[in-house]
Amino acid sequence: VFCSCESCVDSVFIRPSAACPECGVALRRNLFRLQQFEDSFVEKEVDIRKRILKDYNKSADDFLSLREYNDYLEEVEAIIYNLSNGYDVEETRQRVEQYKRENQALIMRNRARQLRYGQVLSTQLEVERVEQELRNKRALEEEQEVARSRQRQKDSIIDELMHSDRPASDVLRTARHAASAVAKETDTVSTIKKDLTQPTFQGQMDSAVFEPVPSEVGSLYFYQPLLVETHGPGVPDLEELESYGYLSNVRSLEEQHLGSGFVLAYACQRALQEAFSCLLLPPENR
Repeated sequence: VFCSCESCVDSVFIRPSAACPECGVALRRNLFRLQQFEDSFVEKEVDIRKRILKDYNKSADDFLSLREYNDYLEEVEAIIYNLSNGYDVEETRQRVEQYKRENQALIMRNRARQLRYGQVLSTQLEVERVEQELRNKRALEEEQEVARSRQRQKDSIIDELMHSDRPASDVLRTARHAASAVAKETDTVSTIKKDLTQPTFQGQMDSAVFEPVPSEVGSLYFYQPLLVETHGPGVPDLEELESYGYLSNVRSLEEQHLGSGFVLAYACQRALQEAFSCLLLPPENR
């Protein structure tokens, strides 16, 4: 990838083609483009990737197994890496040319398929853009109509108070009823505007199929305490440890241990459980 300014390009490309000052590759002036990335290596890799993927354009449907498709993707990345970093360039180019000769029909078919997909996608995006503009226009018209309705209501109240013989309380009561109706209309317009201004992505939604979530009905869960067979004497409960005097033989806790919610009786009970375990186990089972 040759990166330079336009004045340097004009001086280098006096003729339609010239050699790259860095790598010596023949370049054509009509293929010159402005650099997009700040790092020239990234620019080079992106350009190589675009050229390689024009020919290596297979999809997962072209393979019999996922393993073959993954091996194909790995081969493509290896080719791009070699050409970008200058490893086995000639051998890699020969491999690319051989692939193009052996898969010319498949390459052209996949290009046509990608072209059709791009055209369908562009058409779909254009249709959604036009529909979105129409929805925005409709929502704006509804909002303007509500604003005009509010203004007409204010003007009618003023005129009624100025020229009517009715009491002001009756006029204001009627105005409040009219205002509540306008408020309901405003809420409806706000809901319509929110719905209309959201993109539809109708093409994607039409092809999506949502199956109902399966519901499993089973029996209710009932808690049963865990029974552990230790083959030994029973361990006292937490409340009995202190009354039996077990805790007096345990080292007292320090202040930093209390902050974490640690209880001394738990450690004492576990120690007793370990000590009593298998004391009553028959000799033939030991």
